[in-house]
Amino acid sequence: MDTGVFRRLLIDVLSKLGDRHRVAQVHCVDRDADVGTVLYALHHKACMVVSGDSDFFVLFSGVVLPPGSMRLAEEPLRPRMTALMLPTFRADRERVLEAVRQDGSALGWADAKLRADPGVVHEAVRKHGGALQFAAPELCMDRDIVLEAVRQDGSALRFAGENLRADREVVIEAVRKHGMALQFAAVELRGDRDIVIQAVQQEGWALGCAAIELCSDYEVMLEAVRQNGRALGCADPALRADRDIVLAAVRQNGRALGCADAALRADFEVVLEAARQSVAALEYASEDLRSDRSDPVLTPASVRANPFAVGGSGAVVCSVSELTATDCGIAFRASVGLGGRELKGTLPWGTSLRHLGAQLRIEEGKGYIYMVLPGGVAPVRPVDVNKRLALFVS
Repeated sequence: MDTGVFRRLLIDVLSKLGDRHRVAQVHCVDRDADVGTVLYALHHKACMVVSGDSDFFVLFSGVVLPPGSMRLAEEPLRPRMTALMLPTFRADRERVLEAVRQDGSALGWADAKLRADPGVVHEAVRKHGGALQFAAPELCMDRDIVLEAVRQDGSALRFAGENLRADREVVIEAVRKHGMALQFAAVELRGDRDIVIQAVQQEGWALGCAAIELCSDYEVMLEAVRQNGRALGCADPALRADRDIVLAAVRQNGRALGCADAALRADFEVVLEAARQSVAALEYASEDLRSDRSDPVLTPASVRANPFAVGGSGAVVCSVSELTATDCGIAFRASVGLGGRELKGTLPWGTSLRHLGAQLRIEEGKGYIYMVLPGGVAPVRPVDVNKRLALFVS
């Protein structure tokens, strides 16, 4: 058909489509030209292909291309195989193989015979595990193909045959890649402690897919909240009242405090640790900690100003060796960090432990600190931040 006739036809089609699409370029290619030309067009959001006797034309939506065809070798492509794909391509094994090697989901537009071809499907799921959904049913029960799929995308387990969703090795590979794939495993494997631990290490929320008895398992819960603090919401009530579990949860996500037992929402250090991760966590603190009845009162400003670490947080230790009274104030001497860098100075009378801690924290340059006072063994607790420094002068 004459090129001019096709151009007029395309303009007529576009006028019916309205302003959503326009012809940026009408590109005429011989039907037997390299498939790369068509794939390039589809990749660049071609909105339709109009086929003629020996030619086809590609309409582009808002994309301007240089004249001439593009070859696969010239640019990496990620073709989107839509219904625009020419029927003659769908049954061509070599062309479909080329397509699925670049975008596994292209398998969805392949001929049924090729979707039952182990070689084609294997190439597709290697690139995109979710392409397993387009494979023939018998290949969804092929162990090698399903293993390849879940190693690329764990959630592809949903498309596996029932026999393979009960296969321990297949499920382990899936949850290592995507913890939430646990939901697609056979019921008995969702109660397998080792599998569940591997799932929650990848995604803490996967605990919600596990057998209910594992929600009261200390180790499983600890692994889950370390990855996603909000997984605390799946915990057995006894574990929501466990201080170490709750501290691990709020260090990962401060708002997990809302899932903690009421007693821990009234624990100053737990709430402080949660607020350090997210100030919004203060809304879950007990009323007493947020009122004038508490000393110190927990506010966003006081959270930022408190230099002292909560136990178990891996902070740097600063040892104060001397606190002496002088005419100018309180002189101090301290060593900071593992290197024992010495710091000395004088603070005014009336200052608090917070001021000394702030000085040492500045010297350390990062995070919070454990501050040990002269003659002390345990670090200063964050709740004691407002105590007067003069009380500890020798």
